[in-house]
Amino acid sequence: MLNYIEPVFRPPSEWKSLILQVTNGCSHNQCTFCDMYTQPQKKFRPKKLEELEQELQQVAESGARVHRVFLADGDAMTLPFRRLKASVS
Repeated sequence: MLNYIEPVFRPPSEWKSLILQVTNGCSHNQCTFCDMYTQPQKKFRPKKLEELEQELQQVAESGARVHRVFLADGDAMTLPFRRLKASVS
């Protein structure tokens, strides 16, 4: 259903949430303690708004009950508020 770029890391507290991958990878990706986003396919980039709209439409059409949405990947909050709002509106 959703077009994830693996691996996707789900925080334990989000086990019931829909994981919406609004970005891929981490924009900083230089932390000495973290190797979560070092794979070649995890180079940082925001997901295209059209892709997100299609994925959300698929979720809506599936009839899945979604109570919470977790914005992934490693650096989803680097996106401007307007972009994030457009992603989930």
